[in-house]
Amino acid sequence: MEVKVTWAGDMKFDAENGTGGGVTLETGVKYGGSGKNPTPMEAVVMALASCSGMDIVMILKKMRVDLKSLVIAVDARRRDQDPSYFEDIKMIFKISGEGLTQGQADKAVSLSVDKYCSVAAMLRDKATISYEAIVE
Repeated sequence: MEVKVTWAGDMKFDAENGTGGGVTLETGVKYGGSGKNPTPMEAVVMALASCSGMDIVMILKKMRVDLKSLVIAVDARRRDQDPSYFEDIKMIFKISGEGLTQGQADKAVSLSVDKYCSVAAMLRDKATISYEAIVE
């Protein structure tokens, strides 16, 4: 895996992957950012939700669930002292699909967060990750 990160002035950085896809990251408003782009730590939480979401889509597809909607809300708390890494992460998965049962949703979320999601595996060393699946 290769990425390139280029300073874009002020407290902004343009990050791109090996195929040219990318995102602009910046520091928080408190430290001179504009508030228009994610901070690096927000990007980590976005990566966690996206990674888990991708797993869940694949798992539910294997369960033959016709997925209609998946929304993942994350509330992440950081410790007060530097480095202020995540200590507690709560994920709420709102899932709807034709014939989806609560048991299927619970199993898909559990398999993702506890077994398959690489981002969750990395964060688990420092943070407690809890989750809930809500079938809508």
